[in-house]
Amino acid sequence: MCGIGGCVLQPGAVPSTARLMALRDALAHRGPDDSGLEIVDNVGLVHTRLAIVDLTARGHQPMRHPGGDWLLSFNGEIYNHLTLRQELDGATFVGHSDTETLLWALERWGPPVLSRLDGQFAIAALDLRDGRLLLARDRFGQKPLYMARSDDGVWFASEPAALIAAGACARPIENAWRAITDGTYFEGEATLLEGITRVAPGSWTAISLDDTQLSSWRWHIRASDVDPASEARLRDRSRSKLTSELERTLRTAVHGCLMADAVVGTLCSGGLDSSLITALAVEAKPDIVAFGASSAGDGVLDEGPAARRVADALGIDIEMVNVTPSDWRRGFVPATVHFGSPIANASSVTIAELAERAHRRGVKVLLTGEGADELFGGYDSLHNAEMAAFLPWRQRILHRAEPALLGDPLRVLRLLGGLIRRFGRYGDTGWTAQTSPDGVHDAFAESMTAYAHHDGQRRALEAALLSRMDYTLSFLLNRMDKNVMQVSVEARVPFLEPEVVKLVLNLPLEARVGPWSKGILRDVARRVLPWSVAYRPKIYGMAFDADDWIEQDADPSFLADGLLRDALTIPEGEFARAMSAARGALKIRFWSAEVWCRSVLAGHSIGRIEGDLWRNGH
Repeated sequence: MCGIGGCVLQPGAVPSTARLMALRDALAHRGPDDSGLEIVDNVGLVHTRLAIVDLTARGHQPMRHPGGDWLLSFNGEIYNHLTLRQELDGATFVGHSDTETLLWALERWGPPVLSRLDGQFAIAALDLRDGRLLLARDRFGQKPLYMARSDDGVWFASEPAALIAAGACARPIENAWRAITDGTYFEGEATLLEGITRVAPGSWTAISLDDTQLSSWRWHIRASDVDPASEARLRDRSRSKLTSELERTLRTAVHGCLMADAVVGTLCSGGLDSSLITALAVEAKPDIVAFGASSAGDGVLDEGPAARRVADALGIDIEMVNVTPSDWRRGFVPATVHFGSPIANASSVTIAELAERAHRRGVKVLLTGEGADELFGGYDSLHNAEMAAFLPWRQRILHRAEPALLGDPLRVLRLLGGLIRRFGRYGDTGWTAQTSPDGVHDAFAESMTAYAHHDGQRRALEAALLSRMDYTLSFLLNRMDKNVMQVSVEARVPFLEPEVVKLVLNLPLEARVGPWSKGILRDVARRVLPWSVAYRPKIYGMAFDADDWIEQDADPSFLADGLLRDALTIPEGEFARAMSAARGALKIRFWSAEVWCRSVLAGHSIGRIEGDLWRNGH
């Protein structure tokens, strides 16, 4: 895991070493182990390295192919790189890094090789043979990559702050306030900053060395993972056999994600997803250390006891971070600054604190459970209508009753009474899906086309699950990259490995979402975890009341009289109404937006922002 960046300037121009160094230095937290800078004619490449595979100098980047036609700056991990090496006849490897494997694979097979990669990546590859610089991201955009066009050419980097350090203009887009309010700034190619865009997940962008013109194409279309032939093969299999196939596929993915010469741990909340990843990791690495969060002051959302039960059942060490209001406030400003935009909710701060604890233990890699909710319909309110239309009424009641049945049995009768009275109404967790108009219809149309071999409510729910994956993953993956990398730790996401995704998207829908929430995934968990963990209801354990924590110690004038309103040209009446109406995660986002505004638009340091924000000088 690393930081990458650079530029392609107009022909004849020579990249400024000072600007490239400023860009590189702004990414130092992403790669404290080594750094590099290369200039080839009108192209500059920089790299900061977090050494995880081949810890020696043989993994130094930017890395040049011996033939001289390719130069690579790479961020990520290719878990199947040793398999690819076996096919690269005649290659003369000097080390055993996946970077070197990728470099030879690009030289041999070109851009089409990306479809064969397992892992997560952002790539900047200089192809001198064809006169272009290629930028690419993995299927789900687990690794970030941003671009900015300027008068002298195109600049790119792992984080927007690095582009600004290299001279990119920090100006908010015209509708920044609206995007912050409805959450649409998390997804899509646009950012909150004018002229700075994201390279799209699953895509290539080629920058011509002759004129800096851009051309982009998608190398992976998620809907293409839906395969009627695979669905037909799985349709008539017993649930037990489907469970075995999912277990086998997920186990292979988890074990592949353990590839490292550095120390690997897991994030384990005590919930189904992260506990299952941890259990499968323990099979291959019995001494693995888990990290979890506890909030002892909150008897409802405290996941500490559940995480400890998982660790005890697996016989592993777990280090718990006790989240307190003062500790959370201490991490709020740094987490926002590193997130690169207003944070989605309180969890970014806690994730950063967990990563910091791992860093102190010498752990460089953390496996996480992201992706399971998206694949198995774990977010009830995101698919209310489609789920209610598809599930039989008994399963609808069962889904709603899970928290009582498995969490607090004394509430069962009262809850079931309310459910029966409402009969067909599906649950609302209070999470309202806000999606951008741009591209949403295309994603849904692609998903509906992919599931054209089905019809009715089955097709509608399958298409909804597929097309809405980006809504939550866009900020969860950004959090897992930025707020873990802020302390030089890498996160890995086994649920999003290609074979896992392909299998789940073609499973019978009854198995994916029923009879319990997350369906067959609980069947897999039951084989490797105690029943109480496998069937534990979902709890948003890091969704603390942090808006109250902020206001307990913040200077009200920081937000009321800050930079946000003027910088984003928000009408005074609208700003006041939004502030008074906001609760929970949205209020945290508004406070975070003011922090972002001062950091990015005004260039204030973390220390200065904290001095202005906290009354007691945190």
